[in-house]
Amino acid sequence: MPAPSTETFAAAAKVAAQTALRDLIDGGSGAGKLKIRDASDVLLWTGTLADPCGSVNSGTGQLTITLPTSTVNASATGTAAYGEITDSADTVLWQAPTQAGSSPVSGKVVINTLSLVSGSPATVVSITFG
Repeated sequence: MPAPSTETFAAAAKVAAQTALRDLIDGGSGAGKLKIRDASDVLLWTGTLADPCGSVNSGTGQLTITLPTSTVNASATGTAAYGEITDSADTVLWQAPTQAGSSPVSGKVVINTLSLVSGSPATVVSITFG
């Protein structure tokens, strides 16, 4: 067997790690949250996640977040730079860059547009990681 060129994890390790993360997101007194911020850390958009917040694929260990089902309007105008997932007490548990698009990209918060306008809806397309 050749030496690996990048890190690798057994599927069981990924499942355990992502299940633990999912449980941390869900562990507070209410549902976790997704927050979208600009490059200066200004909060542009906040959505409440489902509870439980997502599911872990038992074969790959990938965690897919269940997105807010209601329309969420931006609370400020700006260019989305990154998203963060918090528990219900606003403890940040995961952060990743945003990307405009219509298809899932692992390790990114994919939204319909990076240009958010206060009072206008923004649609989160996908959040997957692991």
